[in-house]
Amino acid sequence: MTETKQKEHNGFLFVLEGIDGSGKTVACEELEKKLASIGYDVVYLREPTKESPWGKEIAERSPSGELTPEEELELFIKDREWHIANRILPALEKGKVVLMDRYFFATGAYQSAVMDLHWKEILRRNREDISAPEPDIVFILDVPAEIGLERATGRTGKANLQFEKIDRLVRVRQNYLEIAENDTGTFALIDAKNPLDQVVEEIYDIITDTLIMSE
Repeated sequence: MTETKQKEHNGFLFVLEGIDGSGKTVACEELEKKLASIGYDVVYLREPTKESPWGKEIAERSPSGELTPEEELELFIKDREWHIANRILPALEKGKVVLMDRYFFATGAYQSAVMDLHWKEILRRNREDISAPEPDIVFILDVPAEIGLERATGRTGKANLQFEKIDRLVRVRQNYLEIAENDTGTFALIDAKNPLDQVVEEIYDIITDTLIMSE
């Protein structure tokens, strides 16, 4: 946990992380609806983006396994730098509640699983080199790799060759758990084996408690 710091904006940043098949995308969509229904101004963002040149390149080349881990890491950081400047910071500065499906913790968890580079260094680069805003809470939707892969391949009919190999997902999950235990951020570990509505409700309760306490 970090020490309490003076925020540089009036908004809130909540991030959902987890391996493929953990349910974070659907959870984000449901949380956006629930928070908006009680009057919060919510912005739902995903990474990689579909807007920047680097995000588009990831989308085009990653599914077929074309990118080297080094290329992938650089593209993610460049895409995120664009995302921060053009979407994340403007929303936070306007006092909005930002929900993110993946952020720099995903880059740390995934890239360190295939590179000779520790997740701590990847997170450091995001924090120091591109001044990535720190989330109020990072929710780690934890699920065993076998379940995640079964859900992911069942959803798409085939695995993303870059991300959804079982041995890699095992390492990625372990990295997420290590990040939640050892990083300086604020984390909430969520059992994503539970039904989706239960997962959403647990996260919703934590977010609304945080928002109410800040008023």
